[in-house]
Amino acid sequence: MNLYMLAEHDDLDDFAEALYQELLVWAEPKTTVQAVYRHADGEQPSLSKRPIEVGLELTLSKAQKLKDPLNQLYEFAKHYRCDFSVGIIEAAKRSDVCFFGFEEGRPDMFEIANYLEL
Repeated sequence: MNLYMLAEHDDLDDFAEALYQELLVWAEPKTTVQAVYRHADGEQPSLSKRPIEVGLELTLSKAQKLKDPLNQLYEFAKHYRCDFSVGIIEAAKRSDVCFFGFEEGRPDMFEIANYLEL
């Protein structure tokens, strides 16, 4: 299953580059996780209706594989005071499923896995 976890904040452009750099370092050694940073002025435009996309895109086959990305992104959410949306990528369609983070609270891996039907 192809998923995304993207930062959500009214002033995302204030810290998007710094968050992306931290995501790159975290995701670099992983084979099924990719850090993304898309915006109108960048090499890649946003693939959703968001003006800026910064976060992770990943491929998972088991619910247990959600644990590390959710825990790491929750740490970033507390640091940057933002939330993250979790969504499914199917062909060219992207659908938000749920949110977690600074305002939304700690992610529940089992609840999110259930939403994703993993």
